[in-house]
Amino acid sequence: MDIFTTLALCDSIGVMNIFILFFLILFPILSHSTIPTEDCLGCHEKFTTFKHGNNKCIQCHSDITSLPHDEKLKKPSCNNCHKQTSDIYEGSIHKKNLSCKDCHDVHFIERQKKYCIDCHVGVSHDSLPSKEKHLQGMECLACHGKTTKGNMLINIQIDQKTSISRDILDPDKNRFLSRIEWDNLQTILLNKYKGKHQLKKQYVVLSNAHSIMKKPVSCNVCHNEKGIFQHAKITISGVSPSVFSADPKIFIPELPSIKDYKHTIHGKKGIECFDCHVSQERISDSTCITCHDELYGVYKNTVHSKKGAALCTDCHNPHYTKAYKELGVPDRLGICVRCHKDYIEMHKWLPNTVLHFNYLECSTCHSPDSTKSMVLSLALRENGVRLPIKYSDLEKAFGKGINVKDFIDKDADGTIRSEELAHFFLELTKILGKDIAIVSSIVVTKVHHNYSEKNTKSKVCATCHSEEAPFYESFFISIPEKEESIYIPVKGSVISAFPSSIFIDMCLLGEEKIKAADFTRVFKAGRKDRSQIIDELGFKLIDFIGIILALLIFSGIIIHIILRVVVKR
Repeated sequence: MDIFTTLALCDSIGVMNIFILFFLILFPILSHSTIPTEDCLGCHEKFTTFKHGNNKCIQCHSDITSLPHDEKLKKPSCNNCHKQTSDIYEGSIHKKNLSCKDCHDVHFIERQKKYCIDCHVGVSHDSLPSKEKHLQGMECLACHGKTTKGNMLINIQIDQKTSISRDILDPDKNRFLSRIEWDNLQTILLNKYKGKHQLKKQYVVLSNAHSIMKKPVSCNVCHNEKGIFQHAKITISGVSPSVFSADPKIFIPELPSIKDYKHTIHGKKGIECFDCHVSQERISDSTCITCHDELYGVYKNTVHSKKGAALCTDCHNPHYTKAYKELGVPDRLGICVRCHKDYIEMHKWLPNTVLHFNYLECSTCHSPDSTKSMVLSLALRENGVRLPIKYSDLEKAFGKGINVKDFIDKDADGTIRSEELAHFFLELTKILGKDIAIVSSIVVTKVHHNYSEKNTKSKVCATCHSEEAPFYESFFISIPEKEESIYIPVKGSVISAFPSSIFIDMCLLGEEKIKAADFTRVFKAGRKDRSQIIDELGFKLIDFIGIILALLIFSGIIIHIILRVVVKR
């Protein structure tokens, strides 16, 4: 046999061996494919409606090679198809004692076999604060799963045909309900729709049921870090549009944090936990008097104290106590509206009520002995919304670690002159290349804890709307520094140094101009609703009356001319 014959023979044997090996490997697979699911159902009738995706019986029961099959089959592995889910489940506490089929009916995968409550019967959650609120509004995964995102859904169902005017719900027409607007809505529901409305809150989380943690998520994740629930939607029946976005902080109260406490005014002054927490009982006013005896000497004779309506801690959270000047108008207003939620309704006598509360805190009128000042601050205008300028924004403009106070106050006299503020404002606008505004608010710069009774409040508009208003004698600008915002005195003449457009936030009269839609609402409204709509016009009512009078005068002139022409003829 020559060499070529030998090579040809070896080649033939090699091909034959490969063919045999290929047949041995693929034969079971080919034989599987020859067993249709219908044949299996001949004996397993209860699986007639079998549904596990588009899988066939033999794709899980791979050891079936022929029918009838062996009585005992190998346990199928879900991992073959669900590798990613299986890897997640490996780190779950359920991995120790639960298999896939303990929760899932693998033959009818769309039909869940068990829920959390099926196994965890009688779990008390007694250690959970506000237990009922948590358990009714949230699912188990919110705390026990690895949650990354979440939304709050607030549904308000009104059982009346009448709807709530959108102008009342959203006066600034930005389709976003602030804390103030939400408080106003609650008051309306309480006063006008009491017992005739339903309010449901639902906290929806995006979490994987296969990643149940050994310990529930920390309270801090939702209440302080605000990392999960960053959006809130409010749906109200009878309102068009019926869906509003809202500030999620409204529905998630903050909790004390030891980590953040050292940055508060109490923490900075070295006050330790045990200095106030001398027992397990709630902190009383006697604890606060230890340091604040002078303030309490004023407060103890006021309406709030005498009636026992408010302890110090009802208004001041000692774990988040900041210097009063650090609080903006919304924060200061938020302290009072914890109890006085009907403040909008109670101040309907005040023209353009909501506009006033955008600029004024309660103590502006209800604490006559407090010192009021005009406080200016810088803000960025973005998409029709004014956002306070942060220290990081100033660092981008003027460099890291900038001392803003020294940068503005060029002559270092401790007072900002109009030229200094103008130079800073124009330079900042040029560098950032954004629309910047100087926002003003009337705030209390020196607190007096004697809050007056209702009958002592001032209803005289000229108290504020005049050149003699007390806050025009005291001007400050709030500047963000690295650690906190600081107040720097400003000469009152600073207003005259800027175009009025910059100070548009200070324009009280004529803040909102009358529109054609306002006339349409008034004239189309029924007799019962018309008075309410007119009341909602606020300062726009002046324009409304003026235009009506002008039209009447113009119409009279036209009629007079026509009559003269007709009579002459």
